[in-house]
Amino acid sequence: MSHTNALLQAIGQPRRLPPQGSWPEATHCMDEPSAHALIAAISANRPLLVRGEPGVGKSQLARAAADVLQRRFISTVIQPNSEYEELLWLVDHTQRLADAQLVAHTGDDGKLKKTDEYLAPGPLWYALQWDIAEGKSCQNNYQPPAGVKTSEGKIPCPKADGVVLLIDEIDKADISLANGLLEVLGNGQFEVRPSRETVSAGEIKPLVVLTSNDTRQLPAALVRRCVVLDLELPKDRDELLMHLQTIGKAHFPDAEEDALAEAAQQIVQDRERCDDLPRTGQAEYLDLLRALQDVTGDEPEQWSGWLKKLAPYFQKSHAHR
Repeated sequence: MSHTNALLQAIGQPRRLPPQGSWPEATHCMDEPSAHALIAAISANRPLLVRGEPGVGKSQLARAAADVLQRRFISTVIQPNSEYEELLWLVDHTQRLADAQLVAHTGDDGKLKKTDEYLAPGPLWYALQWDIAEGKSCQNNYQPPAGVKTSEGKIPCPKADGVVLLIDEIDKADISLANGLLEVLGNGQFEVRPSRETVSAGEIKPLVVLTSNDTRQLPAALVRRCVVLDLELPKDRDELLMHLQTIGKAHFPDAEEDALAEAAQQIVQDRERCDDLPRTGQAEYLDLLRALQDVTGDEPEQWSGWLKKLAPYFQKSHAHR
């Protein structure tokens, strides 16, 4: 099945995403704009930049795409001190120094390794050339999690099936990180200077998904190289209530409709009191439902009784006081 057909068939279908590494089990319901954006990115061989407020499912979209496409999913989270080289490759200078000191102490020059043996691949190297990255003796930069079965019971092979790489919260880092990625994201390859080798994608190009909470403006050159998807909650109140209830039903199919609607009302009312970020939204709604399920167990009819007791603790309007 082509990627286009697979993504189109996934629209509106709740999909259980298995746990992998630090990612817990989750449910994702692919909407039409997300599916179309993924199709555009894959077809144009461009990264997908997903923008939106926290909690709308930006990161989870990458996991869902990997599951739908039956590809290997790997991810990295950007930190304020992250540098773009970490995403490509690093030289393990610490180990190299330790080995050099050992050689100096023993006088055995035969134990001194070549520079390229200290090359530690990053996530983009794995995304482009998994076999080569996996074969490097130094793995002190990035180690992808073990492959897990998708919702269809298959463990994807990176080389045969392809990779989905999530670069999460790219707006956290300094602008130099985004600028440093322009070449690899634009050309689908990069040079490893110490070994003078070029890392480039094989026949199956990786799907790279970048997420941004819009905490800072990304360079125009980076945005220009991406297919852009803005994930936004509906601005109309009735549409937002319906959206939350639909999401809630996908995650908690046994919950009563009235309870889902009442929880959505609580979340939307508080969201309307939030003038700035953080704003109460979809993540808080799902957390509230998760708490209600945990407290009531197999008795969802008790949700309404617990709602008023728990809902205030999932509201963000107090953060603006």
